[in-house]
Amino acid sequence: MDNAEDPLTVFREIAYNSLTSAEKSTIVGDWKQAEVSAWVDGNYIVVFQTTDSDTLGPIRVVVDPDTGRVVEKLPR
Repeated sequence: MDNAEDPLTVFREIAYNSLTSAEKSTIVGDWKQAEVSAWVDGNYIVVFQTTDSDTLGPIRVVVDPDTGRVVEKLPR
């Protein structure tokens, strides 16, 4: 089995593409390494650490794996 591509990468990409350019510019490190976890209702949450994480918290985006769409961006 080829493990070259992380199956969670698609959720990271959906979440990343939903961000504004201002939000993208504050991401620390590679967005392709963002944390992805199971969330409520079968959704996934993608967490991007940012330069504002200490004051505002990270950017957290909820993605529906069935539709491949962003459900919501959680408040910081």
